Amino acid sequence: MRTWLFALCLSSSALAFGQTPNLPRFDQKPLHFGFFLGISQLDFAVQHAPTWPEGIYHVVPQSSPGYLVGIISDVRLSPYLNLRVNPTYVAGERSLLIDGVDRATGIRDWYTRRVESSLVRLPVELKWKSERIGNHRWFVLGALHTTYDLGSKAKVVDDRLFKLQPVDYGFDLALGTDLYFEFFKLSPQLRWSFGLGNLHVDDDTKLAASLPVVRHRSQDYVFTFE
Repeated sequence: MRTWLFALCLSSSALAFGQTPNLPRFDQKPLHFGFFLGISQLDFAVQHAPTWPEGIYHVVPQSSPGYLVGIISDVRLSPYLNLRVNPTYVAGERSLLIDGVDRATGIRDWYTRRVESSLVRLPVELKWKSERIGNHRWFVLGALHTTYDLGSKAKVVDDRLFKLQPVDYGFDLALGTDLYFEFFKLSPQLRWSFGLGNLHVDDDTKLAASLPVVRHRSQDYVFTFE
């Protein structure tokens, strides 16, 4: 994360004192559109059961990188505030590293249970912008989102799966910079996403019983083009 923030600062400094401002009227548009893509580091925030079920001794969530793409609809509310709606698709997987008894061998060992996700997210966000300096300006974002997991197997009857509820909600926070080039605006940003819903599915399996609370977490590295 430090490397990412350093790159943001370096790129902003390089454009801070450009000879001629690029796209001088861009921020005066009442409505504009764009798109974005990035890498999403998907993870879980879990709460363990007070006592472990028989055959399970510990469970550790592990994050994995995925990708995200989306489109931007931006409405100008004031010189320093914009309202944005950004439908987003996120694909990736998360893993649970389990210290338990393998049912196939009956031997205690560490094994991994992978959970694939195909998330359709609808965030509504506010973007607060700093004063423009040369060809860059800083911004922070705050958003509320609803998410639907197209890959949810909540209703599948299979004890080998770790299942998640398909619908979630939460909020996002982001920090980034707008970089104005001759024909477009590039905005790298670092985004954190926090799910508030409990994704736990009570399917009477020992693994589900060991994690009564499961929430979405992710850290995204995003590039927007407007």
